[in-house]
Amino acid sequence: MKRISRSSCPRRAAFTLVELLVVIAIIGILVGLLLPAVQAAREAARRTQCSNNLKQQALAMQMHHDTFRRFPSAHQLGMFSNGTQWYQNIYEYEKPPAGTGHGTSYPAEGPFWSWMTRLTPYLEFTNLYDQFDKRPTGAAWPWWQYDNAGRCLNSYICPTFVCPSDIRGGQVDEYYGLAALTSYLGVNGRNQFKEAGGQDGVLYVNSSVKMGHITDGTSNTIIIGERPPSNSNLFGWQWAGSGEFPFFGTTDVVLGVNERFDEGGVPSAPDFYRPGEIIDPDNLHRFHFWSLHPGGGMWAYADGGVHFISYGAGGPQNLDPSFVGPSNVLEALATRSGQEVVETPE
Repeated sequence: MKRISRSSCPRRAAFTLVELLVVIAIIGILVGLLLPAVQAAREAARRTQCSNNLKQQALAMQMHHDTFRRFPSAHQLGMFSNGTQWYQNIYEYEKPPAGTGHGTSYPAEGPFWSWMTRLTPYLEFTNLYDQFDKRPTGAAWPWWQYDNAGRCLNSYICPTFVCPSDIRGGQVDEYYGLAALTSYLGVNGRNQFKEAGGQDGVLYVNSSVKMGHITDGTSNTIIIGERPPSNSNLFGWQWAGSGEFPFFGTTDVVLGVNERFDEGGVPSAPDFYRPGEIIDPDNLHRFHFWSLHPGGGMWAYADGGVHFISYGAGGPQNLDPSFVGPSNVLEALATRSGQEVVETPE
């Protein structure tokens, strides 16, 4: 048999530079087409988890109501020893649901504890809840409490209060030590000031709202919405928060859908539901609900339901004194007894 020499075998062709560049370009195009789909799938998963978080919170609200026959307060403030309310001549608010402690002006259920704290026994965080000192005294302010290991209790994180799209759902070291951040705030109604038509929602300072008070219907009333922590991480804490002056918890644990803030004793023009930015040096986006989901955010309802609401449902408030009725769909959903007829937008 004749031996075939290696030199007589055909040579294997190699890629030319042009062919290599074409292959790389095709791969780049395929990756470019695939990435949006992957990102969309991840966002869909995060949005589903966010919805589950709100569902758990809404069900915990129901269980709290079954136990105490009322929804929790956003947080609680006391009264001066002479019986007059704080800022009575300027800002109005109700007395604490259980009154004040004997011989003290502090709420009987403890000062500044948020509605999230009240829900922890129904979210498998009873051990942490039992460690909190909720006595009606200034010595029991939430920010200065520690466990036996020396860890600040305010730093323990409940993942249910953190949106998976928020990468800052950890802790922040600020003036009062470590604090766990939250992506969700209670809805106080239109705003925090009763004299400006606010405190008309379910969760506000010293609130004690019952199912029967929600005459608009629990399926037509929002109680929790999304708003990531402020740029400074000073506003948006899980376990307690005083919020902006006059310390009604606003921007910290609760917010209005057309929120106002104090401008030298005069409520400001209202903000409204619109997109926000994490990088916000002036912390302006802390005054309105917004989320890290595209197009809108997730909301929990008083009946335990959860729905996505687009930004188009909440525009600027109508400031015309002669105007009667809600300025937008979200404002109608935020009030517990405004007698509005509205369908949940999607």
